[in-house]
Formats: sequence, structure tokens, C-alpha cells
Amino acid sequence: MIVEAITFKLALDFFKFLKKNRINATSIKVDFFDREKHQYIDFADTAAMETWYNQTYIPLNNCELGDLCSIVFFLAESNAYNFTTEYKAINVTQKLNLTTGSSFDLQRNAGRQVFINRQKQLIENAVKEYVKYWAQLKYIYVTGIYSPCYAVPGWSENTWYLKSFREAFTSTRDTSQFPYNDVKIEEYPPN
Repeated sequence: MIVEAITFKLALDFFKFLKKNRINATSIKVDFFDREKHQYIDFADTAAMETWYNQTYIPLNNCELGDLCSIVFFLAESNAYNFTTEYKAINVTQKLNLTTGSSFDLQRNAGRQVFINRQKQLIENAVKEYVKYWAQLKYIYVTGIYSPCYAVPGWSENTWYLKSFREAFTSTRDTSQFPYNDVKIEEYPPN
């Protein structure tokens, strides 16, 4: 379940990154796609995702691809700058629709708009980084590596790339430093 585990971990790291920036996801919907059907699973928060990850993917079975996981929807809340702002993200991997809201009057909201815009930009940039990595994993998944356990890296298309993701996935370094600035990304599919 190597692709499933990696794509789920990518989503989990995305939410950990937001949490480090004082944006806490309060409702998360993840799509598990198996090339034929979609199954949606709801998570209450990042901690629930982490529990699922630890129970489902540790130890890692890297001889099966599993499903392709992606973030579909999330609600988030931030108490930064001493006021609460809510965020609603829909259609995360396709065309992000991000809305904001707060429970203050228009005058106070206008005064805090610069802070809201700063966090909204942070979320949008994190989504762009998430989608960049997710799209490459989707390309690998859709173009079909028949067996990630037995494929020799470099022998068939994208096996070297999946191998590098597997190595990053099984390493002991802190992967919650999303976005992964030290991982080189090339454009897929190749032009």
C-alpha cells in the first residue's frame, strides 16, 4: 500500500504544517480512489488522521500500491492575532475554493483583513505545494506501476521516482516540514 500510504502521509503532513502555523483543521474529508470507485472517509481533525495513519500504515506494506488518497474538503479555524477566523476549503486537488469567515462585525473584520489575507495566502500556497506532489503521485498511480516491490528502479517508467518517495517515506527524518523544500520535483507527465 505504498502509494496509498505516501499520499495519505502527504495529506497528514499538509495538515501538520497548517497546525504549526496556528491553523487547525476541524473537519477533513479524504478520498480513497482505487481506479474504479471513490470511497470518502471523514476525520475530525489532524490527530484522528494521525491515529488512522499509525494503525493502518505502520508497518508499511510496500509491495502493494493501494488506493490514491487526496484531500477533498476541510474546515479549519485559527485563533492567531487574538481573534477567530474560520476557513472552508472545497475541491482541494482540482480547483481550490477557499472561503473565510469570522464572528466579528464588519468594522473589526476590515481592520483584521490583512491578517486574514496573510493566513489565506499561506493556505493557498500550501495547497499548491501539496497538489504539486500529489499530481506526480497520481501520474505514477494512473500510468500503472504493476508491482512496486519487484520493479527495478529505472527499469520501467517512474519506478525510480516511486523508490525515492518510498525512501523518503521510510526515513526517520521529520517530514512534517511541509512543503518538502529539499525534494526535487520535475514536471510530470514529461513534455
